Amino acid sequence: MRTAIYVDGFNLYYGALKGTPYKWLNIDDLMPRLLPPICNVTEIKYFTARVSGATDIDAPRRQAIYLSALRTIPHIEIHFGSFLSKTIWRPTITLPVANRNIRSPVIANLPAGDFHVDDINQTLAVGSYPPRGAVRVKTAKVPLRDAVVAEVHTMEEKGSDVNIAAHLLNDAWKDEYDVAVVISNDSDLVAPIRMVVRERRKIVYIVCPSRRAASKKLTAVASGVRHIHPAMLVASQFPNPIPGTLITKPATW
Repeated sequence: MRTAIYVDGFNLYYGALKGTPYKWLNIDDLMPRLLPPICNVTEIKYFTARVSGATDIDAPRRQAIYLSALRTIPHIEIHFGSFLSKTIWRPTITLPVANRNIRSPVIANLPAGDFHVDDINQTLAVGSYPPRGAVRVKTAKVPLRDAVVAEVHTMEEKGSDVNIAAHLLNDAWKDEYDVAVVISNDSDLVAPIRMVVRERRKIVYIVCPSRRAASKKLTAVASGVRHIHPAMLVASQFPNPIPGTLITKPATW
């Protein structure tokens, strides 16, 4: 059966690869370990965005090397979204401080340590920190109503989920596959997967890259769910170097 693979690159990385020695992953080699033998992979579409070097100056170089490795797979296409850099205000549950001043209507001097927002609020109210000093606390699961609010920098990846949905639907309507495999645990893909399964009568497998359970919403609409196990990653690494090229795995990976 003609099988098309749709890979959310960042979902795969953060769900299955980050913090492991298996980042040199050959996605084409991974497929036979995930899918029934009747599935014949005809195309792989990999969706990502070019990373910023703001927090890791070497990250763009490592990503470029890996993308070069992926391009050695004959039937792969790489599609790029983008990163949006912005600042947002978020409530703080635990605030790490290293002998810094906290400014509100008053200036509060805090010793080094991790402070719960209740402690910070009391400090800002009286202008000096209570005598008990820094404390280690168990963070709450939700922010308090009067939590300290901080402006933080964030990088948000944009476009991959929309691009996956567009290609999944377009390829289904063009009858370019019998089976689609979506490597993602993003519940934003529920609607396009439901359409492909119900209206085009295609088989759609979800491959959950997360070490946690697959999204219940995705599981409800997909034809089946597969999970990536560490042994599969071990067996699906590119050779280093890749034969016939000068492409080698980044030394810092």
